[in-house]
Amino acid sequence: MRAGVSTTRTGKNVTLGELIMSKYGSTRRGFLKTMGHVSIGMLASGSVVMRTLAQTKDPMMQHEYSGWENYHREQWSWDKKTRGTHLLNCTGSCPHFVYTKNGVVMREEQSKDIPKLTGVPEYNPRGCNKGECAVDYQYGPHRIKYPLIRVGERGEGKWRRVSWDEALEYIANGIVDTIKEEASDCISVFTPVPAVAPVSFAAGHRFASLIGGHTHTFFDWYGDHPTGQTQVQGLQGDTCETADWFNGRTILMWGANSAQTRIPDAHFLQEAVLNGSKMYVISPDFNATATKADVFVGIKPGTDAALALGMVNVIVNENLHDIHNLKEQTDLPFLVRKDTKMYLRESDVVEGGSDAKFYTWDTKTKKPVLMKGSWGEEPEKKAKLQPGFMGRNTFTFPDGYLDLGDLDPALEGTYKVKLANGETVKVQPVFEVYKPKLKEYTPEKVSKITGVAPSVITQMARDFAKNKPSMIITGGGTNHWYWSDTVLRTFILLCAVTGNEGYNGTGVNHYVGQWKPTPLLGVVKLSFPYSPKKHRFCQTTLWTYYHGNVYDAMENEGIDTAKYLRESIESGQMPLYPQNGRDPKVFICYRGNWLNNAKGLDYVLRNLWPKMNLTVDMNFRMDSTALYSDVVLPSAHWYEKTDLSMTEEHSFIHMTEPAIKPMWESKPDWEIFALLAKKVGEVAKKKGFTRYFDEKFNIARDLTKLYDLQTDEGKLETDVQACQFILDNAPQTAGITLDMIRKEGPQRFKSNWTSPMKEGVPYVPLQNFIIKKKPWPTLTGREQFYIDHATFFEMGVELPVYKAPVDADQYPLRFNTPHSRYAIHSTWKDNILQLRLQRGGPMCEISPADAKARGIRDNDWVEVFNDHGRVIVRCKIRNGEQTGRVSMHHEPELYMDLIGDGSSQSPLPVRLNPTALVGNYAHLKFKPNYYGPGGVQRDARVEVRRYTGSVTV
Repeated sequence: MRAGVSTTRTGKNVTLGELIMSKYGSTRRGFLKTMGHVSIGMLASGSVVMRTLAQTKDPMMQHEYSGWENYHREQWSWDKKTRGTHLLNCTGSCPHFVYTKNGVVMREEQSKDIPKLTGVPEYNPRGCNKGECAVDYQYGPHRIKYPLIRVGERGEGKWRRVSWDEALEYIANGIVDTIKEEASDCISVFTPVPAVAPVSFAAGHRFASLIGGHTHTFFDWYGDHPTGQTQVQGLQGDTCETADWFNGRTILMWGANSAQTRIPDAHFLQEAVLNGSKMYVISPDFNATATKADVFVGIKPGTDAALALGMVNVIVNENLHDIHNLKEQTDLPFLVRKDTKMYLRESDVVEGGSDAKFYTWDTKTKKPVLMKGSWGEEPEKKAKLQPGFMGRNTFTFPDGYLDLGDLDPALEGTYKVKLANGETVKVQPVFEVYKPKLKEYTPEKVSKITGVAPSVITQMARDFAKNKPSMIITGGGTNHWYWSDTVLRTFILLCAVTGNEGYNGTGVNHYVGQWKPTPLLGVVKLSFPYSPKKHRFCQTTLWTYYHGNVYDAMENEGIDTAKYLRESIESGQMPLYPQNGRDPKVFICYRGNWLNNAKGLDYVLRNLWPKMNLTVDMNFRMDSTALYSDVVLPSAHWYEKTDLSMTEEHSFIHMTEPAIKPMWESKPDWEIFALLAKKVGEVAKKKGFTRYFDEKFNIARDLTKLYDLQTDEGKLETDVQACQFILDNAPQTAGITLDMIRKEGPQRFKSNWTSPMKEGVPYVPLQNFIIKKKPWPTLTGREQFYIDHATFFEMGVELPVYKAPVDADQYPLRFNTPHSRYAIHSTWKDNILQLRLQRGGPMCEISPADAKARGIRDNDWVEVFNDHGRVIVRCKIRNGEQTGRVSMHHEPELYMDLIGDGSSQSPLPVRLNPTALVGNYAHLKFKPNYYGPGGVQRDARVEVRRYTGSVTV
């Protein structure tokens, strides 16, 4: 480690043994009681084992166990068992038991009590190699034990231990001064995903909401948000739970490596294959999941959309497409004007007609007919809830609303329609408009783009259309590209064309990120006491690009990012805080490692970080964000607080609770923000600045009332109360109590986002639209593949097409930053047990051919660089890596085995796709983590060369 932290007054690192000894006194008596009553004499003697064994003359003779033998047996005894889980963005949400003896957490293991579903393998036991190391962070050397204030430079690792009162007063002074001298929107609070710890998530959001600060998006910033799903379906996202993978008969594992990144769920795929399902693994590299495939499809990086469209080409040409599904559930029969390329709207045909009602051509009456369910229609009774951050809630429309009845919409042909102004225009269904483009994607042409043989494309298409139900399982491999939205659109098109959606075993199942807080209403009510409409949400990718003065080199692609960004901000389509040209001044990060996962890291450290007067990190371990913060506060470990956990990967909610009290001086996040609220009130009184008027939301804010508002006059004083508040205030969990979860185990949600819950049946989304035939929450009320917006026309993506990867960086190798088997983002990157399973530190991987061409040998130090930054790291030559690409598992900590100040994020700029800056098109509008630009990274290009400088780390 280049930089460390002194967390004791002597600066001495504390080992686990010393930790336990200090907890139970200066003698060994407490330690011996805890660890099995081993005698002091036996511990003191280095020859205890040999002397004891020597006394046993007959190895078969029964004898009384000695203390050294009982020591290991005692490790498997306990006096307390509690519920636990790992509150980080791993997507697993694995329920565990935590075993404690004499106040020391001894171990954790999977609880194995998730209820079974019918006809599919069970979830139990659910866990992975990382989760079983969680206790290491509780007692390990990286634990933050006390509040710290920086005394050196940011990143230098020099600290002064302080009391909680001093640390909170330091932060409160920065907050009050910023509100007084700048504005409240200069205060920024970041924390990720509410699904993994909704109470902790709500603590900081509630605080920011009450003081008028702004909070950040995360789903898009991580590059996890499936923007294409929002464009087509009007949803933030929704996916089947992973038990449903077993029901797929044809499974396309596409840009996803479940055996490495979805360890708790990978067995469903292997069991499906054993049960007769056919699994294709589509990936540039031969990976762990590929070893389980029926067919491995080696594809050139970033060409996935071309392959999907090649399959659609085969399906349509061979008449394997589901025509009824296309006519009823998609916009492909909607009419488009040939003169303007816009949808034919009611306002075009009827004086005073709606701009949000659309036509199809009825083949029976030979006339244009309005399609039911579009944006211009509202149900008689409007819904109050918006599950899945939908653009609108269509669930109160009657069942069967989209049923075609006697209507037979045309998919092909050209027709003439008389407009309200007397003119006649030619119109075509979207499918007819699309046909010339689809014809270009022949298997032969697609083969040249993707490197996949025409015969494989054809066979895969036939299997997907015929051997149903068929599904696509996709992840970061396809979702982290600049044009990832068009990739997702082609995947959804492939499912729509074949009717593979809305039923068990079907759909595009996107599993990147633990993004789904199913009891959303409860989380929202706890997080935003004035309502979300009176809260400042910041789009993080845009915020980082703007305030970090990031150079994206997109002029090399002919795209003027600044133009689209300026238009989006000035028109209010996307939010930017602080407003009026101010800089952010206070940055508070908790439950996350924002700096370490910041794309454009060099720009952030050089341009953004110096703008901050105060940076604060709350965590239980010293990470890269803490290393560059001014104040570090010790938060309670997962096994030292009460919170909830859930995921889209299964349909159950469970909890963690204190196995022991928070160690040293750490505190739960809920308590930290309550104490900070109280301290802000005290400081505000001292400074004589207690009230200010927030004009944006018409709120008179009284800082002296902050603590009472944060805790709701004592009703939400503890994290236990906050947990129950969430459960009680969401229809998905109403009636479930913490005590039920504690005693009975994980509880299944009573309802879900876009489909009903069925007893014993794996959850699969979209049934409210596909089966109940309610309108989709899109402009057209259907799955919408045609987007008639100026930006989409300018980008050439009004329809799903293949867009080649961005080559803005003029370097020869594609830079790939995948997830690791041995870590969750940066967590566990520094865990000694995980490091022992690999090469002991971060590394990049390169193909033998590329290594030979550069004179690189295995385990050499190399420099990976481009115009944005560099990282110096060891190199592994890997046969499974494609030529023309170099991979580095993302986000090693900045203090790990790296040379210089770079990391995997240094060669990455921040790139904003103009299509994601659109916010004025019906369902395409900014809502936090629903729509906005993502942190794309796989388009970056680099060069690699041997590093011959000093390698002292």
